[in-house]
Amino acid sequence: MRAARPLFALAAFVVPAIVYIASVSHEPASWDTAELQGVPYILGISHPTGFPFYVLIGYVWSHVVALESVAWRMNVMSGIAIAVCAAAAYGTALEFGASMPVALAATLWFAFTENIWSHAIRAEAQDLAVACSTVAIYAFVRWMRGAGGAWFAAAFALCGLGMAAHPNALWILPAFLVGAAIAKRRPSGRLIAGALALTIAALMLYLYLPLRSAYVVAHHLDPAAALPGAGGGIFWNYNDPRTLHGLALELTGSESQTPAYFLASFNPAHIEAALWAFIDGIHLQYGTFATLLLFGGFVAAWRREWRGTLVLAVACTAALLFSVVYPNESDVGRYRLLASWLAVPLLGALTPQSRRGIGTALHAALITFLAVSAWWAFERQRSFFYHPPGEGGRWVIDAVRPYAPPGSVVVTGWLDATSLAYGAYADGSLAKRIIVSDDKLNVPLYRRWAKGRRVFLLVDPHNVTNVAGTRDYATLDSYHELYAVAP
Repeated sequence: MRAARPLFALAAFVVPAIVYIASVSHEPASWDTAELQGVPYILGISHPTGFPFYVLIGYVWSHVVALESVAWRMNVMSGIAIAVCAAAAYGTALEFGASMPVALAATLWFAFTENIWSHAIRAEAQDLAVACSTVAIYAFVRWMRGAGGAWFAAAFALCGLGMAAHPNALWILPAFLVGAAIAKRRPSGRLIAGALALTIAALMLYLYLPLRSAYVVAHHLDPAAALPGAGGGIFWNYNDPRTLHGLALELTGSESQTPAYFLASFNPAHIEAALWAFIDGIHLQYGTFATLLLFGGFVAAWRREWRGTLVLAVACTAALLFSVVYPNESDVGRYRLLASWLAVPLLGALTPQSRRGIGTALHAALITFLAVSAWWAFERQRSFFYHPPGEGGRWVIDAVRPYAPPGSVVVTGWLDATSLAYGAYADGSLAKRIIVSDDKLNVPLYRRWAKGRRVFLLVDPHNVTNVAGTRDYATLDSYHELYAVAP
């Protein structure tokens, strides 16, 4: 088994990575996913909070891995990030007493659950943030168990990088502060100062936003800048963060009242909702029997090492407080990836400490149960390997292209605007079109633009039946009607 140690560790990363790569789509998606597929490739600026670490890493990745479509490359990057999460889960499970077969089987089960697999195969800033967070948790646990101060510093540096990828990673920071206070050995003042300095240094990546915005404006890279009153265009210069007002909007997400909901998440009244969200999520992903086993694993881990278990539990569940109060999220599952990750070390903690007699039988039964569960989870998600032609946002790109000639403007809501912007700015399938995302239908403004160029408005006819100052131009499908704006 000692000789097989590197193979088990490698399998914890390679097996999920291969499965994710084999199941990602080659086509652009819609909504936030299409934006996060295209923005890194052009070194642009995404919606709040800008996700600078994700954009910078994605820029390098999408140009170095020059294979297939840009969308495929960014989807694969997310798959690699979640595979890193799986490897970190495996390592953390070993720290909590799991045997290598148990840790690997639990890791693969985690990797093939629906919520994890579905987020691993699409471009998602949360994936990179969770990868940083899980490796940070592993590093902090290693330090608590006696490893050198470099592990402590690495945990805080990775926390900073995670926050620079997506601010949801900040929820692991309280666990590290608690862990530093209750650890058997206290970190020195010098180590704490160095660790916090590394965190701040990582957060300095947010300087990318105003600097890149100023460059985009100075070099006239944003096509939407040619439209009076359009403001910063999507993909290129969202919120125009070179200005103090734009930077504040970009960093805080105040347009969607995010700061208020963040503060509300500290209200103790939401703890019960967060607890039920954890239980419901674990039950949905792993089933009733495994949920009961997880609580048994928590007890076993607590008896072995209560300090590390407390840090682990807080780090993986604190974000649930925000997830239950934030109403502007249609995909709350991406805020709960760490909660699913917690299952791996807790299931691993069920490994019998003595593997003789009855312990051997229990160990074999645990391995069998976890391995069968991982296989069953894989079988249940096999549909992820199937991708119909023209899926996602590709169909709307192809549908709009014949009607909106080069030089024209297409205004639509965020859901489709990101797909069209991907075609216009990332892969060139809608080259020389200007894409504007606007859910408010400011037709008088569009009519001003129409004095110098053709302007089209793409809407859902179920929600918009009459747009004054436009004429019905084309029906793309039952949910997409194209209007031509009159000057």
